[in-house]
Amino acid sequence: MIKIRLILTFYKSFFFASSIITISCWHLNHFLGSSSNSILLCFKVITLGLLSVYIINRKLKEFYYYKNLGLSKNSLFSCTLGFDFLIFLTLIIFNSSLR
Repeated sequence: MIKIRLILTFYKSFFFASSIITISCWHLNHFLGSSSNSILLCFKVITLGLLSVYIINRKLKEFYYYKNLGLSKNSLFSCTLGFDFLIFLTLIIFNSSLR
């Protein structure tokens, strides 16, 4: 339970930017249709990569806090980016099923 709280604390640092990107991709998919899925997927992956680089540079000293509590940088990013990408895929699939 403590590790989930730590991961959520870390995820809050870029939740706003990531949700804006996800919602904009969902909105574009709604108007452009399923033909834009590959472009939106590439856009999401690239922006998640850029966001990760920004977070690494911005929170460099905070990673020691998470490391002392038993979470490595890789586990933080794999959990948070995996969860964010799962939300993205769920919205895209849900939008495709509505058509």
